[in-house]
Amino acid sequence: MSILIKNVSKTFGSFQALKDINLEINTGELVALLGPSGSGKTSLLRIIAGLESADQGVIYFGENNITEISTKERNVGFVFQHYALFRHMTVFDNIAYGLKVRPRKTRPTKQEIEKKVNELLRLVKLEELKNRYPSQLSGGQKQRVALARALAVEPKVLLLDEPFGALDAKVRKDLRRWLRRLHDEFHITSVFVTHDQEEALDVADRIVVMNEGRIEQIGSPEEVYEHPNSPFVYDFLGNVNLFYGRLENGKLHQGESIFSVPEWKEENNKQAVGYVRPHDIQISKENQGEDSIMATVSHIHIVGPIVHLELKRQDSDEFLEAELPKDTFRSLSLQIKDQVYVKPNQLKVFIPEDYSI
Repeated sequence: MSILIKNVSKTFGSFQALKDINLEINTGELVALLGPSGSGKTSLLRIIAGLESADQGVIYFGENNITEISTKERNVGFVFQHYALFRHMTVFDNIAYGLKVRPRKTRPTKQEIEKKVNELLRLVKLEELKNRYPSQLSGGQKQRVALARALAVEPKVLLLDEPFGALDAKVRKDLRRWLRRLHDEFHITSVFVTHDQEEALDVADRIVVMNEGRIEQIGSPEEVYEHPNSPFVYDFLGNVNLFYGRLENGKLHQGESIFSVPEWKEENNKQAVGYVRPHDIQISKENQGEDSIMATVSHIHIVGPIVHLELKRQDSDEFLEAELPKDTFRSLSLQIKDQVYVKPNQLKVFIPEDYSI
Protein backbone atom coordinates (compact mmCIF):
# COMPACT_ATOMS: atom_id res chain seq x y z
CA MET A 1 0.00 0.00 0.00
CA SER A 2 1.56 3.28 -1.10
CA ILE A 3 1.09 6.53 0.84
CA LEU A 4 0.82 9.95 -0.80
CA ILE A 5 0.91 13.09 1.35
CA LYS A 6 0.06 16.31 -0.48
CA ASN A 7 0.38 19.86 0.90
CA VAL A 8 -0.23 18.86 4.52
CA SER A 9 0.01 21.59 7.17
CA LYS A 10 -0.83 21.53 10.88
CA THR A 11 -0.84 24.12 13.66
CA PHE A 12 -1.33 23.75 17.40
CA GLY A 13 -2.43 27.17 18.63
CA SER A 14 0.25 29.60 17.46
CA PHE A 15 2.78 26.83 16.78
CA GLN A 16 3.02 25.54 13.22
CA ALA A 17 4.01 21.90 13.49
CA LEU A 18 3.92 21.11 9.76
CA LYS A 19 4.36 23.41 6.77
CA ASP A 20 3.20 22.22 3.35
CA ILE A 21 4.49 18.63 3.55
CA ASN A 22 4.68 16.63 0.32
CA LEU A 23 5.86 13.03 0.49
CA GLU A 24 5.33 9.81 -1.44
CA ILE A 25 6.04 6.44 0.20
CA ASN A 26 6.18 3.39 -2.03
CA THR A 27 4.42 0.10 -1.39
CA GLY A 28 6.48 -2.14 0.91
CA GLU A 29 8.97 0.62 1.73
CA LEU A 30 10.43 1.21 5.20
CA VAL A 31 10.76 4.96 5.69
CA ALA A 32 12.24 6.84 8.65
CA LEU A 33 11.02 10.28 9.68
CA LEU A 34 14.17 11.70 11.26
CA GLY A 35 14.63 14.99 13.06
CA PRO A 36 15.09 16.74 16.40
CA SER A 37 12.32 17.33 18.92
CA GLY A 38 9.75 19.75 17.54
CA SER A 39 10.58 19.02 13.89
CA GLY A 40 7.06 17.72 13.18
CA LYS A 41 7.84 14.05 12.61
CA THR A 42 5.44 12.66 15.24
CA SER A 43 2.68 15.08 14.16
CA LEU A 44 3.04 13.79 10.60
CA LEU A 45 2.93 10.16 11.76
CA ARG A 46 -0.22 10.78 13.81
CA ILE A 47 -1.89 12.51 10.86
CA ILE A 48 -1.10 9.47 8.67
CA ALA A 49 -2.67 7.29 11.38
CA GLY A 50 -5.73 9.53 11.73
CA LEU A 51 -4.96 10.30 15.37
CA GLU A 52 -4.62 13.98 14.39
CA SER A 53 -6.31 15.85 11.57
CA ALA A 54 -4.45 18.12 9.14
CA ASP A 55 -5.49 21.77 8.82
CA GLN A 56 -5.00 21.48 5.08
CA GLY A 57 -3.80 18.93 2.57
CA VAL A 58 -4.79 15.39 1.65
CA ILE A 59 -3.53 11.85 2.28
CA TYR A 60 -3.96 8.87 -0.03
CA PHE A 61 -3.51 5.19 0.74
CA GLY A 62 -3.06 3.77 -2.74
CA GLU A 63 -5.67 5.56 -4.84
CA ASN A 64 -8.05 6.15 -1.94
CA ASN A 65 -8.30 9.57 -0.29
CA ILE A 66 -8.39 8.71 3.42
CA THR A 67 -8.06 12.28 4.74
CA GLU A 68 -11.52 12.25 6.34
CA ILE A 69 -11.61 8.54 7.17
CA SER A 70 -11.41 7.48 10.84
CA THR A 71 -8.39 5.77 12.33
CA LYS A 72 -10.32 2.51 12.70
CA GLU A 73 -11.20 2.40 9.00
CA ARG A 74 -7.66 3.19 7.81
CA ASN A 75 -6.42 -0.27 8.81
CA VAL A 76 -3.09 0.88 10.22
CA GLY A 77 -0.99 -0.76 12.88
CA PHE A 78 0.43 1.74 15.37
CA VAL A 79 3.27 0.99 17.78
CA PHE A 80 3.80 3.52 20.55
CA GLN A 81 7.13 4.36 22.16
CA HIS A 82 6.04 3.12 25.59
CA TYR A 83 4.30 -0.02 24.27
CA ALA A 84 0.77 0.83 25.60
CA LEU A 85 0.20 -2.83 26.51
CA PHE A 86 -2.82 -3.83 28.58
CA ARG A 87 -1.34 -4.60 31.99
CA HIS A 88 -4.20 -6.89 33.05
CA MET A 89 -3.83 -9.08 29.93
CA THR A 90 -1.33 -11.81 29.16
CA VAL A 91 1.04 -11.60 26.21
CA PHE A 92 -1.31 -13.88 24.26
CA ASP A 93 -4.38 -11.75 25.00
CA ASN A 94 -2.57 -8.50 24.21
CA ILE A 95 -1.70 -9.79 20.75
CA ALA A 96 -5.19 -11.21 20.22
CA TYR A 97 -7.00 -8.05 21.36
CA GLY A 98 -7.36 -6.39 17.93
CA LEU A 99 -8.84 -9.57 16.47
CA LYS A 100 -11.26 -10.18 19.34
CA VAL A 101 -12.80 -6.69 19.21
CA ARG A 102 -13.59 -6.78 15.50
CA PRO A 103 -17.28 -6.57 14.54
CA ARG A 104 -18.94 -9.96 14.61
CA LYS A 105 -19.14 -10.17 10.80
CA THR A 106 -15.36 -9.86 10.36
CA ARG A 107 -14.21 -11.41 13.62
CA PRO A 108 -12.18 -14.62 13.19
CA THR A 109 -13.22 -17.75 15.06
CA LYS A 110 -11.58 -18.59 18.37
CA GLN A 111 -9.50 -21.27 16.65
CA GLU A 112 -8.40 -18.84 13.90
CA ILE A 113 -7.40 -16.23 16.47
CA GLU A 114 -5.39 -18.82 18.43
CA LYS A 115 -3.62 -19.97 15.26
CA LYS A 116 -2.80 -16.40 14.22
CA VAL A 117 -1.49 -15.39 17.65
CA ASN A 118 0.67 -18.51 17.94
CA GLU A 119 2.18 -17.75 14.51
CA LEU A 120 3.05 -14.23 15.66
CA LEU A 121 4.46 -15.51 18.96
CA ARG A 122 6.81 -17.74 16.98
CA LEU A 123 7.73 -14.84 14.73
CA VAL A 124 8.69 -12.58 17.63
CA LYS A 125 10.23 -15.51 19.54
CA LEU A 126 8.00 -15.24 22.61
CA GLU A 127 6.16 -18.60 22.51
CA GLU A 128 7.30 -19.55 26.00
CA LEU A 129 6.15 -16.22 27.47
CA LYS A 130 2.59 -16.15 26.12
CA ASN A 131 1.01 -16.54 29.57
CA ARG A 132 3.08 -13.83 31.23
CA TYR A 133 1.87 -10.33 31.99
CA PRO A 134 3.61 -7.13 30.80
CA SER A 135 5.05 -6.51 34.27
CA GLN A 136 6.98 -9.78 33.93
CA LEU A 137 8.67 -8.80 30.66
CA SER A 138 11.80 -6.86 29.76
CA GLY A 139 11.60 -3.69 27.68
CA GLY A 140 12.69 -5.49 24.53
CA GLN A 141 10.10 -8.23 25.07
CA LYS A 142 7.34 -5.65 25.61
CA GLN A 143 8.26 -3.93 22.36
CA ARG A 144 8.07 -7.20 20.47
CA VAL A 145 4.62 -7.86 21.94
CA ALA A 146 3.54 -4.38 20.81
CA LEU A 147 4.79 -5.09 17.29
CA ALA A 148 3.07 -8.48 17.20
CA ARG A 149 -0.19 -6.88 18.36
CA ALA A 150 0.05 -4.28 15.59
CA LEU A 151 0.70 -7.00 12.98
CA ALA A 152 -2.13 -9.26 14.20
CA VAL A 153 -4.81 -7.22 12.43
CA GLU A 154 -2.88 -7.48 9.13
CA PRO A 155 -2.59 -3.73 8.64
CA LYS A 156 -2.05 -2.11 5.25
CA VAL A 157 0.40 0.30 6.88
CA LEU A 158 2.61 -0.08 9.96
CA LEU A 159 3.43 3.11 11.90
CA LEU A 160 5.99 3.23 14.72
CA ASP A 161 6.61 6.22 17.00
CA GLU A 162 10.14 6.12 18.46
CA PRO A 163 9.78 2.33 18.73
CA PHE A 164 13.09 1.73 20.50
CA GLY A 165 13.54 5.04 22.31
CA ALA A 166 12.88 3.65 25.79
CA LEU A 167 15.37 0.78 25.48
CA ASP A 168 19.08 0.55 26.24
CA ALA A 169 21.63 0.67 23.42
CA LYS A 170 22.30 -3.08 23.13
CA VAL A 171 18.60 -4.00 23.05
CA ARG A 172 17.89 -1.20 20.54
CA LYS A 173 20.52 -2.56 18.17
CA ASP A 174 19.19 -6.11 18.39
CA LEU A 175 15.61 -4.97 17.82
CA ARG A 176 16.62 -2.81 14.86
CA ARG A 177 18.02 -5.85 13.08
CA TRP A 178 14.94 -7.84 14.04
CA LEU A 179 12.59 -5.13 12.69
CA ARG A 180 14.50 -5.02 9.40
CA ARG A 181 14.20 -8.80 9.00
CA LEU A 182 10.53 -8.67 10.00
CA HIS A 183 9.82 -5.96 7.45
CA ASP A 184 11.62 -7.84 4.69
CA GLU A 185 9.44 -10.86 5.43
CA PHE A 186 6.06 -9.06 5.65
CA HIS A 187 6.65 -6.29 3.06
CA ILE A 188 4.25 -3.96 4.87
CA THR A 189 4.58 -0.29 4.03
CA SER A 190 6.14 1.03 7.23
CA VAL A 191 6.91 4.49 8.61
CA PHE A 192 8.83 5.02 11.82
CA VAL A 193 9.73 8.15 13.74
CA THR A 194 13.15 8.54 15.32
CA HIS A 195 15.61 11.21 16.43
CA ASP A 196 18.41 8.61 16.40
CA GLN A 197 20.53 9.07 13.27
CA GLU A 198 22.22 5.67 13.60
CA GLU A 199 18.83 3.97 13.87
CA ALA A 200 17.51 5.62 10.70
CA LEU A 201 20.71 4.95 8.74
CA ASP A 202 20.75 1.32 9.88
CA VAL A 203 17.13 0.35 9.24
CA ALA A 204 15.40 2.55 6.66
CA ASP A 205 15.12 2.19 2.88
CA ARG A 206 14.73 5.96 2.71
CA ILE A 207 15.10 8.76 5.23
CA VAL A 208 12.98 11.89 5.45
CA VAL A 209 14.97 14.50 7.36
CA MET A 210 12.66 17.04 9.02
CA ASN A 211 13.34 20.38 10.67
CA GLU A 212 10.93 23.02 12.01
CA GLY A 213 7.92 21.46 10.33
CA ARG A 214 9.53 21.15 6.90
CA ILE A 215 11.22 18.38 4.95
CA GLU A 216 14.91 19.19 4.52
CA GLN A 217 15.90 16.19 2.43
CA ILE A 218 14.61 12.81 1.24
CA GLY A 219 16.91 10.03 0.12
CA SER A 220 18.52 6.69 0.82
CA PRO A 221 20.70 6.45 3.94
CA GLU A 222 23.79 6.75 1.73
CA GLU A 223 22.40 9.80 -0.11
CA VAL A 224 21.50 11.84 2.94
CA TYR A 225 24.71 10.95 4.77
CA GLU A 226 27.19 11.30 1.91
CA HIS A 227 25.41 14.09 0.01
CA PRO A 228 23.54 16.31 2.48
CA ASN A 229 21.83 19.22 0.75
CA SER A 230 21.93 21.72 3.62
CA PRO A 231 24.03 22.63 6.67
CA PHE A 232 21.26 21.32 8.93
CA VAL A 233 21.28 17.83 7.37
CA TYR A 234 25.08 17.68 7.42
CA ASP A 235 25.24 18.71 11.07
CA PHE A 236 22.34 16.52 12.20
CA LEU A 237 23.56 13.29 10.61
CA GLY A 238 26.68 12.74 12.66
CA ASN A 239 29.77 14.53 13.90
CA VAL A 240 31.23 17.22 11.69
CA ASN A 241 34.15 19.67 11.63
CA LEU A 242 33.55 23.23 10.48
CA PHE A 243 35.97 25.39 8.48
CA TYR A 244 34.88 29.03 8.34
CA GLY A 245 36.35 31.11 5.53
CA ARG A 246 35.90 33.21 2.41
CA LEU A 247 35.23 31.94 -1.11
CA GLU A 248 37.35 33.27 -3.97
CA ASN A 249 37.36 31.66 -7.42
CA GLY A 250 36.83 28.08 -6.28
CA LYS A 251 39.03 28.39 -3.20
CA LEU A 252 38.02 28.56 0.47
CA HIS A 253 40.47 30.84 2.29
CA GLN A 254 40.85 30.36 6.02
CA GLY A 255 43.77 32.24 7.51
CA GLU A 256 46.89 30.94 5.78
CA SER A 257 45.14 27.76 4.63
CA ILE A 258 43.49 27.49 1.20
CA PHE A 259 41.16 24.64 0.22
CA SER A 260 40.06 23.83 -3.31
CA VAL A 261 36.28 23.81 -3.85
CA PRO A 262 35.84 23.92 -7.65
CA GLU A 263 32.04 23.70 -7.46
CA TRP A 264 32.11 27.29 -6.14
CA LYS A 265 34.43 28.77 -8.78
CA GLU A 266 31.86 31.46 -9.71
CA GLU A 267 31.63 32.84 -6.15
CA ASN A 268 33.84 35.71 -4.96
CA ASN A 269 34.20 37.32 -1.56
CA LYS A 270 31.43 35.23 -0.01
CA GLN A 271 31.55 34.08 3.60
CA ALA A 272 31.25 30.29 3.61
CA VAL A 273 31.56 27.25 5.86
CA GLY A 274 33.25 23.97 4.93
CA TYR A 275 31.92 20.76 6.47
CA VAL A 276 33.89 17.54 6.78
CA ARG A 277 33.29 14.30 8.69
CA PRO A 278 35.88 13.12 11.24
CA HIS A 279 36.65 10.04 9.11
CA ASP A 280 37.49 12.35 6.18
CA ILE A 281 40.27 14.10 8.11
CA GLN A 282 43.74 13.09 6.88
CA ILE A 283 46.61 13.35 9.38
CA SER A 284 50.33 13.51 8.69
CA LYS A 285 53.45 14.49 10.59
CA GLU A 286 54.67 16.30 7.49
CA ASN A 287 53.32 19.53 6.04
CA GLN A 288 50.87 18.68 3.23
CA GLY A 289 50.85 22.12 1.63
CA GLU A 290 48.48 25.08 1.69
CA ASP A 291 45.40 22.90 2.22
CA SER A 292 46.64 21.53 5.54
CA ILE A 293 46.40 22.95 9.06
CA MET A 294 48.85 22.62 11.91
CA ALA A 295 47.34 21.11 15.07
CA THR A 296 48.28 19.42 18.33
CA VAL A 297 46.93 16.07 19.50
CA SER A 298 45.00 16.81 22.72
CA HIS A 299 43.08 13.57 23.30
CA ILE A 300 43.19 9.95 22.07
CA HIS A 301 40.29 7.54 22.52
CA ILE A 302 40.45 4.01 21.10
CA VAL A 303 37.18 2.13 20.50
CA GLY A 304 37.63 -1.25 18.83
CA PRO A 305 39.26 -0.79 15.39
CA ILE A 306 38.71 3.00 15.34
CA VAL A 307 40.83 5.66 17.04
CA HIS A 308 39.13 8.97 17.86
CA LEU A 309 41.42 11.99 18.05
CA GLU A 310 40.80 15.47 19.37
CA LEU A 311 43.11 18.05 17.80
CA LYS A 312 43.66 21.66 18.84
CA ARG A 313 44.34 23.98 15.96
CA GLN A 314 47.45 26.11 16.40
CA ASP A 315 45.98 29.08 14.55
CA SER A 316 42.91 29.35 16.83
CA ASP A 317 41.23 28.02 19.97
CA GLU A 318 39.09 25.63 17.92
CA PHE A 319 39.24 21.85 18.11
CA LEU A 320 38.88 19.28 15.34
CA GLU A 321 37.79 15.65 15.57
CA ALA A 322 39.35 12.88 13.50
CA GLU A 323 38.77 9.14 13.19
CA LEU A 324 41.53 6.80 12.04
CA PRO A 325 41.78 3.05 11.54
CA LYS A 326 43.91 1.58 14.29
CA ASP A 327 46.58 0.46 11.79
CA THR A 328 46.95 4.02 10.47
CA PHE A 329 47.14 5.37 14.00
CA ARG A 330 49.89 2.92 14.90
CA SER A 331 51.89 3.68 11.76
CA LEU A 332 51.84 7.38 12.71
CA SER A 333 52.94 6.58 16.31
CA LEU A 334 50.79 9.44 17.58
CA GLN A 335 50.89 10.59 21.20
CA ILE A 336 49.33 13.38 23.21
CA LYS A 337 50.96 16.79 22.47
CA ASP A 338 52.33 15.63 19.10
CA GLN A 339 52.28 18.27 16.40
CA VAL A 340 50.53 17.11 13.21
CA TYR A 341 49.18 18.48 9.94
CA VAL A 342 45.48 18.07 9.28
CA LYS A 343 44.02 17.96 5.77
CA PRO A 344 40.25 17.83 5.16
CA ASN A 345 39.09 15.48 2.41
CA GLN A 346 35.57 15.58 0.93
CA LEU A 347 35.07 19.19 2.02
CA LYS A 348 31.45 20.26 1.46
CA VAL A 349 30.98 24.03 1.41
CA PHE A 350 27.77 25.96 2.12
CA ILE A 351 27.13 29.72 2.01
CA PRO A 352 25.22 30.58 5.23
CA GLU A 353 23.21 33.40 3.65
CA ASP A 354 21.65 30.91 1.23
CA TYR A 355 20.01 29.13 4.18
CA SER A 356 18.98 32.12 6.30
CA ILE A 357 15.24 32.69 6.67
